[in-house]
Amino acid sequence: MAPKVKSAQRAIEILEFFARRKAPATLSEIAGQLGYPASSTLALLRTLSEMGYLDYSASERTFVPTVKAALLGIWVNDALMSDGTIARLMYQMREETGGTPTLGIQSGHHVQYIHVIRGPDAVHRRDVAPGTLRPLLRSAMGCVLLSLKPPSELWSLVNQINAEEPPEYRVSMAELGRRIREYREKGYAYSEGVSTPGAGIITTLLAAPAHQPPMALGIGASIATLRAKKLEFLKALQRVVELHRKHMEALPNKFGH
Repeated sequence: MAPKVKSAQRAIEILEFFARRKAPATLSEIAGQLGYPASSTLALLRTLSEMGYLDYSASERTFVPTVKAALLGIWVNDALMSDGTIARLMYQMREETGGTPTLGIQSGHHVQYIHVIRGPDAVHRRDVAPGTLRPLLRSAMGCVLLSLKPPSELWSLVNQINAEEPPEYRVSMAELGRRIREYREKGYAYSEGVSTPGAGIITTLLAAPAHQPPMALGIGASIATLRAKKLEFLKALQRVVELHRKHMEALPNKFGH
């Protein structure tokens, strides 16, 4: 039991280190500052990265906390700081549309929901919650996030994911390319019943802070509601994305860019 407790303590201390540093850091910088062996520090950093709490830059060899880590205590932020930027805007979007605003990032071969504001028709759905995984190649959010990747990386991901999927779930590079082109032309991606039977989502890219992985913001609802209110949902989504972009531009740069 002791090693697990020690690892938990060190994982928290790593996040606290970044809270003080407010900038990316290399393995040697983290291990040196905290006095940890390099080997165990690397193992912890890899685990936190795989869980989506750290992002690793291969070119700079640095780690930095992700938005997922920042949102761990977002419910406290919402309770104590009503002007919670994206969280506040997501609540407003739910009130305006009755849908379920959802924020997602890539986590390995999946899209992971990192913040969800359930709408009336999703209140009791346990499969629509923070931490929920969606297929990267088949979901609308996945299409949005993959649209930023170079062709060589897309080819690699498609091959890796298809090798793990049964034939009926495999997505060809041609099909993925078609959906990405459609997203770029329309400015949004749309899907029905991909992972949640009877439900769908409309989604687009959301501005992310420097050194953070890309984020997708969407509004989910039952397919009937989504079809009936698609234009209304899209306008609400575009308004929030624009408000958030302006907020991001007005923030002082805290990550060295």
